[in-house]
Amino acid sequence: MVKGKLYRYNSFNSFGGPFWKEAGPILYLGEDVIERTDGVRIVNHTVLVKGQRRILDRTFLRYLEPLTKA
Repeated sequence: MVKGKLYRYNSFNSFGGPFWKEAGPILYLGEDVIERTDGVRIVNHTVLVKGQRRILDRTFLRYLEPLTKA
């Protein structure tokens, strides 16, 4: 995933529901890290879709593909 690059939801997967299937272009904003008091570091990912900021975990990234092949 490249910060600032456009992606699209891969609609060939059944996961996600209607929000993601109708999402259109998705702008990847980068990592959103949570560092707990016990020292555990949790890395999530932030995207902008339909004008809304969404936080995803790493397992959802496999459903996103670059909007263009270039």
